[in-house]
Amino acid sequence: MTLSNSSKNFSFVMIGRIISSALQAIFYLIFAAMLQPDSYGNLSYLIALAGTISTISRIGLNYTVTVYQAKNNSELSNQINVLALITTSIASVILLTVNITVSILCFSMSLFLMNIHNLMGLKEYKKYMSIDIIKGILIVVVPILFYFILEIPGILLGMSISYLVCSFHFFKFLHFNTNQFKIITSNYKVLIHNFGVDFSANATKFVDKLIIVPILGFTYTGIYQLNIQILFGLEMLPLALHSFLLSEESSGKKHKKISYLVILASGIVALLVIILGPFFINELFLNYSEGIYSLQIMILSLIPLSIGAILNAKLQAKESTTVGFSAIVRIGSLLILVGILGNLYGLTGLSFAVLISVILNTIVLYALYTRNSRRLP
Repeated sequence: MTLSNSSKNFSFVMIGRIISSALQAIFYLIFAAMLQPDSYGNLSYLIALAGTISTISRIGLNYTVTVYQAKNNSELSNQINVLALITTSIASVILLTVNITVSILCFSMSLFLMNIHNLMGLKEYKKYMSIDIIKGILIVVVPILFYFILEIPGILLGMSISYLVCSFHFFKFLHFNTNQFKIITSNYKVLIHNFGVDFSANATKFVDKLIIVPILGFTYTGIYQLNIQILFGLEMLPLALHSFLLSEESSGKKHKKISYLVILASGIVALLVIILGPFFINELFLNYSEGIYSLQIMILSLIPLSIGAILNAKLQAKESTTVGFSAIVRIGSLLILVGILGNLYGLTGLSFAVLISVILNTIVLYALYTRNSRRLP
């Protein structure tokens, strides 16, 4: 693949991520403006519950299917897709006993992620971009309409519909047979560690709220959620890079120049948020102004997140059976630090918890990558 083709394909991934992430950020910002911090914290908590269970139920199969689709292993890819459908269905049924709308959202999130990760592995970058953008548009429009009818449950239902509409193509990847999981069992170590990467990348967007609510309540959770949603919205650069590199490096292609540019861009974006963030919050989200300083701390996480995205993709492309260990460090340190620093320093402590956990995760990934590189001939 020539550099121009690589840049073109990455641009499809990047455009899809930028627009989708921007629209999803708009969704969260709209409801932050419409709701008081305590109601916004409650909404964030319910979304966190659905997202956490979704991440656990798909056990990293979204990343695994990207690798094996890129390696043209259609039989194993099919087994992975069927297993993902089964596990997320079981989890959603269990969630029905807790909250119906949370259960539906959990199921729809998993299907959507499996769909776009299949497309990424098949290098259907343009289709990936289109679906990601459509999802972003729907997730702004549909939840708002349902909110005026059902309030917070309507927001969750609207999100679910948005994900499901963009997930129908996933069922084309499913082919049932009698020896469904014969091959997948021999690759269980890869699956386990990809689950670690998935949990590290996605559960960190949700599981913290499950801890913060009992400690600090819905109001501080709402302010924290606004800050971290700004971080997630800007994390589109490292996330797009990870998705692109995972497919490309699984096929044996390297892209150092693109990687360096994304790290540089992440640093510039972080600096701009530190400078402009106070004005932005005070003008548009005055009720959340207590979290300005904590936002400036948290946004520094963009730089190690970009480096970690590169290292994750390289390790996963080599079917690493150690990469998942970094998830233990990131999730474990985040939850411990949230509990300790959140209790001691409130919002500022929560931001330092996020930043430190990301840095520790990146250090571990670098150590694993260095160790892996030394073992290669």
